Amino acid sequence: MKVSNFTIKILTVLIILFLVSCSDNNTKKSADFYGYIESTQLNVTTRMPGKITSISVDEGDYVKEGEVVAQLDTKELLAHRKALTARLKNIEVNLKRVTNLYNAGAVPKLKLDEIETNYEIVKDNLLALDTKLHDMSIRTPISGVVNVRVLEVGQMMPPGMPVVIVTDTSATYARFNIPETYINQIKLGKEINLKTLGSDSIIKAKIIQIVPVADFATHTPTSSSDLRDIRSFAVKMKIENNRSNLMPGMNVYFTLATPQRKELNNE
Repeated sequence: MKVSNFTIKILTVLIILFLVSCSDNNTKKSADFYGYIESTQLNVTTRMPGKITSISVDEGDYVKEGEVVAQLDTKELLAHRKALTARLKNIEVNLKRVTNLYNAGAVPKLKLDEIETNYEIVKDNLLALDTKLHDMSIRTPISGVVNVRVLEVGQMMPPGMPVVIVTDTSATYARFNIPETYINQIKLGKEINLKTLGSDSIIKAKIIQIVPVADFATHTPTSSSDLRDIRSFAVKMKIENNRSNLMPGMNVYFTLATPQRKELNNE
């Protein structure tokens, strides 16, 4: 059976259309981009060394700014304060007596100045001691969740050592690296729906930062027709809801439409 050239051409066209159709159907129409959660974390510490006598919070507890989370031993400082208070009262009595004698001309001005100076020195020492006593009560400078309890009751706390670590849940962010082929879908102020790997709950996020300088290549040329690196841009989003369900380092992702090949060639 002889097949005409016209029939061959028709069959060829149909085969090409079929292959193109299959190619289009197999092309992904979207892509997922994975990032991670980060939050402000703060070491709750003090400049005063001492023995921990109590810790009033545990991991997972919510604390408010200024709340006492731990207490250091103050026995020696309180004893010292008691002695300074008694000394100050004694100087006050002497100061009143010498002032009356000075006004009567019975003592020189030098004697009065000496007692007044001692009074100011002891008063300043008492104020400094009260500052130390205040620092022995360790307070959190931010509100948030206690995610790590570093020390325990009875341990010695050196200066600068944290007793707990608090995460500020009001300032939770997500960071991503987005290829330049998708960056035209990323706009400042745009709201994005994020998801975690363990839940289908929608996490609302808003794009607050796009680093304008590409930081690294995610794709390098592999052929003469592919002459450009595809680079990545850092994108930061602020989490708007469900912050309490997110922990620093947790993976989150969102979906973007795959650019058409025409769009890729024009970029």
